[in-house]
Amino acid sequence: MKKSFLTLHSKNDFVVRIYMLIFLVIVCFCVVILRLFQVQIIKNDFYKVLAQDQHEFFQETVPKRGEIFVRDLYSDQLYPLAVNKELSIIYSSPKNVENKRETAKKISKILELEEEKIYNLLNKEDDPYEVIKAGVQDDMVEIIRKEEFIGIGIIPEIVRYYPGNYLASNLVGFLGFKDDERVGQYGIEGYYNDRLEGTMGFLEIEKDVSGNWISFGLKSSKAPENGDDIILTIDQTIQYLAEKKLEDAINKYGAKRGDLIVMDPTSGAIIALAQYPRYNPNEYSKEEDMSVFLNSSIHSVYEPGSVQKPITMAIGIDLGKISPSTTYIDEGYLKIDGWPISNSDGKANGKQNMIQVLEKSLNTGTVFVVNQIEKKEFYGYLKNFGLDEFTGIEFTGETRGNLSNLEKKNEINYATASYGQGISVTPLAALNAISVLANEGKLMKPHIVSEFIHDGISEKVEPEVVRQVVSSRTANLVSAMMISVIENGHAQQAKVDGYKFAGKTGTAQIPKKDGRGYEEEKTIHTFVGFGPMPNPKFSILVKLDEPENAPYAANTTAVVFQDLAQELVNYYNLSPTE
Repeated sequence: MKKSFLTLHSKNDFVVRIYMLIFLVIVCFCVVILRLFQVQIIKNDFYKVLAQDQHEFFQETVPKRGEIFVRDLYSDQLYPLAVNKELSIIYSSPKNVENKRETAKKISKILELEEEKIYNLLNKEDDPYEVIKAGVQDDMVEIIRKEEFIGIGIIPEIVRYYPGNYLASNLVGFLGFKDDERVGQYGIEGYYNDRLEGTMGFLEIEKDVSGNWISFGLKSSKAPENGDDIILTIDQTIQYLAEKKLEDAINKYGAKRGDLIVMDPTSGAIIALAQYPRYNPNEYSKEEDMSVFLNSSIHSVYEPGSVQKPITMAIGIDLGKISPSTTYIDEGYLKIDGWPISNSDGKANGKQNMIQVLEKSLNTGTVFVVNQIEKKEFYGYLKNFGLDEFTGIEFTGETRGNLSNLEKKNEINYATASYGQGISVTPLAALNAISVLANEGKLMKPHIVSEFIHDGISEKVEPEVVRQVVSSRTANLVSAMMISVIENGHAQQAKVDGYKFAGKTGTAQIPKKDGRGYEEEKTIHTFVGFGPMPNPKFSILVKLDEPENAPYAANTTAVVFQDLAQELVNYYNLSPTE
């Protein structure tokens, strides 16, 4: 009886063990199935990437950023404004540096940095990589190499470099940071960033279990596509002259800022585009006022004043409402809609023709002209001259002028617009409009790029006619009237001996910020002109904001025009026309 009980008990234990074993097998099986489900289904992408990372190498390859050049008229050589320069980064592995104080002392003298700053970097023991200085020149790098510092390393760095420093900075822009990426900002660098930066490539290679590359294990690759080189229409010598003469004028006349543009009126090509103040794109991060990065010839508007008068004359002549010999009686003063209008000299000149209106810059004369023209026609012509539209110049964020006051159809608004007040334009649009008169009545699209170079293949930018604004006869008549302004009128200080130039001064009041009237003592001086006649080679706009040492543009911007025009006829080696 005892034996059978023991036997039964043993059998029960055996059965229990069998069930436990089966249960454990089932549990293990379920765990394996769940794990496989997790690996193969739920985290398939994760483990796939992990496996690829262990057996494959993937690396993006960076293209060469295109460079920016200008030409010289005589040598036809290219001169760089923006290039890629190979410099170096000096870094440290702090835990490997033995004598930290002595190392910091020596490196500080070589790199011209504070010794204490370097010493603090070398004491970051837990940091395997600390940049000491980036953008290090080759001469300093060679000294670092010769010293053979332990724990100090050198790696190459490609940086954007602007050899001209301040030269043409406001039209070139710079390569800066947007989030974590380096992108072109402002000027040509910003507008043509996509063409300059090129296209990324990649390299994908298989690795063995040890992480070594497998011979002939290349899976796929794509070479980077380098960016386009860009050649500008800018002439290096003329750009330098324009910037120098503008800065001298700013200092001489006590102006706050200024613009100077030189354009080929027959093609729309910008030969020089200067402004003051300017900046050094190699040190753009040091600038506190970001407005200095903008190009005021393109990004700001102003009331142009009397440089508008030749356009008013052109509209009247083109419509057959007046001719150069048309006369009126100048009483020196008139009142429109209750608002007084007078000539800048306060004089009543009696009987005057339209040539004398420009010579003496008579406000009452252009009011007489605009009164002969239907408002709709006058407004339409101003728009056709491009005064309130984008010129299409290769700059991001171009501003356009404002003619909205003329939508109100008030007499006073049209009267003041005839002599350039109450409407606003950019300096570039103002010059482009005047250049219509130098170009047989045709409005051109201004451009600053001459050609793109991609893999050695040139893509030239062709001149583009926007539209015929006035007839060639009208353009020639008004040009002749503007020649008389320099020969006999207020702009005689713009005269270049031996050459005929057409031009017009403008001394404009500045609107108050609240929009109620004008500042009493602040003005903007402008001079626009072109020549030598009869076949103009260039047109020029000179603009000075709030000069203090002279009251009228005839004494400031006209003088700058004469000085630069004299340099240009010599530079172009143009024969005298008189």
